[in-house]
Amino acid sequence: MALYKRGKTWWYSFEFQGRRIQESSGFTNKTAAQRAEAKRKTDLLNRRAGFSQTKLAPKFEEHVEKFLEWSKQQHRPKTRELHGTNCDTLLRFFRGCWLDEINAGMVEEFKLARAKESHKHAEDGRLITPATVNRALTTLKKLFNHAEKCGYGLANPTRRVAFLNEGPGRMRVVEFAEEIVYLAKASQPLKDIAQTILDTGLRPEEVFRLRIENVDFVARTIFNPFGKTKAARRKVTMTADVFELLKRRAQKAEGPYVFPSKTDPNLAIGSVRKAHDAAVERAGIKEHFRLYDLRHTFATRAVAAGVDLPTLSCILGHTAIQMTMRYVHPAEEQKRVAVGKLETYRLAQIVEAVEKSRGVSTISTTVN
Repeated sequence: MALYKRGKTWWYSFEFQGRRIQESSGFTNKTAAQRAEAKRKTDLLNRRAGFSQTKLAPKFEEHVEKFLEWSKQQHRPKTRELHGTNCDTLLRFFRGCWLDEINAGMVEEFKLARAKESHKHAEDGRLITPATVNRALTTLKKLFNHAEKCGYGLANPTRRVAFLNEGPGRMRVVEFAEEIVYLAKASQPLKDIAQTILDTGLRPEEVFRLRIENVDFVARTIFNPFGKTKAARRKVTMTADVFELLKRRAQKAEGPYVFPSKTDPNLAIGSVRKAHDAAVERAGIKEHFRLYDLRHTFATRAVAAGVDLPTLSCILGHTAIQMTMRYVHPAEEQKRVAVGKLETYRLAQIVEAVEKSRGVSTISTTVN
């Protein structure tokens, strides 16, 4: 038995069928640590011999393959692609490790190492941000959840690891002048997709997967059947512009989707990122924005137009108003108008108070 101390705690280290088992016993007493080591060896032997229902955990890269295969059956293409990209990153850190050797400390080291790489570009050219790191942690969490369901009998090491603070992000509101020139430079179907997001507040992915059967041209509503929550599965009302463009597209459609794939009308369009970036460049908009920012723009404009937060929350498909508040970004002009209203109100109240006090004084003088 190889026991050694780290601080006040005893650790054990031994070889088992070609793999190194090196773990904390959790005890400060050496005798208790020896018992913990013996129990760990017995558990491993029982599992290898088939005496235990708990299966011996594989190496990380082996389970990644199994997880991604499962993901193909369970997730949408965009989610599968994200898990695949994240697993490529995770493999750089955890390849060669046995699944049950990975602990919270190792996950924390991964998080900190990636955090130091923030503001650099990843292998695919994307900027590494706290959100990028957190998405990888989310994939790792789901991977271990899947391992638990596979019967490996291990604890998920991500449960005690906090996510990085993502801050306010790069969300911004598109100005009306920017919208005009952007739409003028946008190619189709980007132009109609962008107009739909701006006028309905739907998520880009919800617009991509919009089926003709879910558009009610009589009631002038769009039904979105997708989403993890009941709030996300909702109806939104079409503006006159959206009504006309969706009706035109529905009449010309050769398949079930309003915005079909270029290669197959029976499939939904997957992305318009290249077209969007090109439109922003042609429009000469220096402060770049994402397609998703059009949804934030819708929310901010709705509040400026007087839409109350509970109603806006329903339109956006949020389960809580707190989430809706993150989507509202008052412009500087709105802030000036708000302060102006407050100032006008304050002066009116002061004048009223002064007039009342003068009236009281006049009455008092008359009585005397």
